[in-house]
Amino acid sequence: MRQISLVVLSSALFCSSFTFTARAADLEGDMLSLSSGLSTVLSSNQPSEMQQALTQMRAAAKDAKTATPPSLAGSAPQSPAMQGWRNAFDQLIAKVDQAEQQVKLGKLADAKQTAQQISALRNENHRKYR
Repeated sequence: MRQISLVVLSSALFCSSFTFTARAADLEGDMLSLSSGLSTVLSSNQPSEMQQALTQMRAAAKDAKTATPPSLAGSAPQSPAMQGWRNAFDQLIAKVDQAEQQVKLGKLADAKQTAQQISALRNENHRKYR
């Protein structure tokens, strides 16, 4: 009986660590998508390319918002740190939406300025949560 309990416990621990590792990989993929999209917006002069990059950035930000970064592992979901994490993504998504509107209006230079603000948000939040 004790061996069965150990096997069950070991399996549960393995699965939970695998889930955390997979979730961390998802977060890393989201961050790479955000970085790639930001680079595209900053370097492109094609509205359709910028629009596509911003759409991908929004999706990655929404997904990343639901994750827990390794630096906050073990934090309660309603802790101030986790609320700050989610708030950072709300700010990011708002800037992405702003840039998207600017692209739709043909204001590509303004969208690039907004992308610079996104870059500043990224740098600020990487210092907090990375």
